[in-house]
Amino acid sequence: MAEAKKLKIFMTGAHGYVGSSITRQALASGRYAVRGLSRNAASDAKLVALGAVPVRGDLTSLTLLRDESAAADVVIHLADPFTRDLSNGYDPVVKAQRAIADAFAEGMAGSGKPLLMASGTLMAKPDPEGGETDETAPYAENAIVSRYLVEQYDLSLAKKGIRVCSIRLAPYVYGHGGSGIRLFMKLAASMGEVIVVDGGKAVTSTVHVDDAARLYLLAAEKAPAGSVYNATGATDITILQLAEAISDVMGIPTKHYTLAEASEKLGSFFAGFLRSTSRASSAKAKKELGWEIKEKAGILEDIRHGSYVAAAKEVLSNPSATPTH
Repeated sequence: MAEAKKLKIFMTGAHGYVGSSITRQALASGRYAVRGLSRNAASDAKLVALGAVPVRGDLTSLTLLRDESAAADVVIHLADPFTRDLSNGYDPVVKAQRAIADAFAEGMAGSGKPLLMASGTLMAKPDPEGGETDETAPYAENAIVSRYLVEQYDLSLAKKGIRVCSIRLAPYVYGHGGSGIRLFMKLAASMGEVIVVDGGKAVTSTVHVDDAARLYLLAAEKAPAGSVYNATGATDITILQLAEAISDVMGIPTKHYTLAEASEKLGSFFAGFLRSTSRASSAKAKKELGWEIKEKAGILEDIRHGSYVAAAKEVLSNPSATPTH
């Protein structure tokens, strides 16, 4: 009996933190082949090691993005031109992301194929009573960046016969010793302190990277055009709890700052991030897509006793190499 033809995924950020988990899971399922955008030989090697096929180009290679999306069965956009340098504002990022979306649309218009776009739960306005929010919450009026402009444009592509879906990732995606927690470990090692902003009282959402990857693949199968899903596990972790866990595993003390003081040390983006509240419910994804949280270790346990123990040792072994911004 002939082997079933595999569906082709084209992905930007396929060897990144979330992308590599999606790539591994997609290939392990036996249902997919993955082609990943690759800027250089080092990226090529990472993709090949994962079992994906490198496609040389970058986010400005719009003709390539159009052609690859036209040939793919599923397109997943994870790479982001945002560099945390807000000196020129966020408008250049919005412009770049719209150009990328247009390239995908040129290749996919009228196909009904899934186009999965990455977003974040921080764009939603927190509930004034401190409760959870869902995907219908209004956009935050004073968000760190105006990411909602990108999401709104992405979702408009549904009008072109594309099954576009926005996945809003939790502010803290964790697991395997990587992502934001590792970055804050590097900052702590370079500064000799774990910075806490405004008492660390903000409450945030978390999700394990492998759970997030599963949601992307479920959305590729089932999500309707123009849909939005929160990718969150726990929604009741305070920033102070995260800081104390990092402090414990690294043996570096916490130090409290006002927002203004923290902005002087970290820049406005990081300081603002460390005081942002985001309690986003994932009930919709669970109900409509059948998503389940399978990774049992929560973020605090993973920091203190799991994958971040080795990460902390590695970071502490060479603190002079860690950036302060």
